[in-house]
Amino acid sequence: MTTHTLLGLLLKGGWLMLPLICLSITAVYIIVERLLIYRKYLNFSSSFLALIEEALNNGDLSKVKHICTDQDNIIQKVISKGIAERQTANVALILESVSSKIIAYLEEKLSLLATISGVAPMIGFLGTVTGMIQTFMAISQENHHIASHVFSSGIYEAMVTTVAGLIVGIIAYLGYNYCIAQVNKAVATLTYVINLFLAKIRSL
Repeated sequence: MTTHTLLGLLLKGGWLMLPLICLSITAVYIIVERLLIYRKYLNFSSSFLALIEEALNNGDLSKVKHICTDQDNIIQKVISKGIAERQTANVALILESVSSKIIAYLEEKLSLLATISGVAPMIGFLGTVTGMIQTFMAISQENHHIASHVFSSGIYEAMVTTVAGLIVGIIAYLGYNYCIAQVNKAVATLTYVINLFLAKIRSL
């Protein structure tokens, strides 16, 4: 019985395993990097939001500023900017600009992650095609007896690249959707707080 190590199986995938390995490393890096960013800047609790909302409803901007003092998240950054610029006529445009910059930062690299989720399975499928071509070419060159070793390398390439491409694609797809869900949730909260802030400062 022949045993195969993971490295041995990967090597049987042929040269297409190189881009798949690069894509997998890139996908994992983006997912981890984004999650660390979200952990830092999207770490506001429901109690923090409730305190902000209560202070804004009471028109107490000094309390809002105090609540945000020890925070380091997207709500704190936008509200602090809004308090500093509340006397200006275009405060709404300023907050819109700041929030757009923050959202762009949160979505950074996610388009690449989405691309990887689509490209990796296609590379795997390409490996399937090239592997089967290699197999049929090997069979066509045999005049009489066809030994298993003649076409096994082509089949290995076809199967290994297909599996690897699907695994990389699934990881990237799940990571992308999770990150997008976190960003959408943060954007909804940020939009609500900004609108509440603008409504309250206009009534002061």
